[in-house]
Amino acid sequence: MKTILFYGDSNTYGYDPRGFGGGRYPADVRWTDRLQEMLAGEWKILVNAMNGREIPDREYATKSVLELISTAKEGQEHFCFAVMLGTNDLFSAGSFSPAVAVSRKMSLFLDRIRAAFPEMEILLIAPPPVGGWETVDPAEQRLYRESRQLSLLYHLLAEREGLAFASAFDWDVPLSFDGVHLSEEGHAVFADRMREILE
Repeated sequence: MKTILFYGDSNTYGYDPRGFGGGRYPADVRWTDRLQEMLAGEWKILVNAMNGREIPDREYATKSVLELISTAKEGQEHFCFAVMLGTNDLFSAGSFSPAVAVSRKMSLFLDRIRAAFPEMEILLIAPPPVGGWETVDPAEQRLYRESRQLSLLYHLLAEREGLAFASAFDWDVPLSFDGVHLSEEGHAVFADRMREILE
């Protein structure tokens, strides 16, 4: 049995933006639970996700992730750490090139993870796109361009550091009305593509 820990934000948590104040899709919709059902007997799927999460860049935050990994991998023969973060960082990045700033932040985070667990397999996942290319809103167009650039930069980072890589940006995952979160159909598509990655 192989074990993988998915560490992410609202799209890993299964956030449902349709309800008042938001909510969470039921387990039979969330991609992580669908994935567990698909790969039962082959993979154990662990999830640590939180709405609004950004890439940890403070010592106490990174330390908590290291403790999380240490607990999750204890006694596991084959363990993988998967991270899909960066969307919320794009929203909050104030630099001229947000994707570059976010990629550097991810690089520093993964450096700390690899220093603590040098033999551990890591899967870096570029998030789905945000914003929109066809919209007339310049802000949404810019977000789309930056999320595409982030996917490319994550790919380069993974190649440079010898990490496994997957780009949800390229999966044509259906999003909900807010253009950020996975729709119910999007969760199904995401689960199918992640199954292919793990297999």
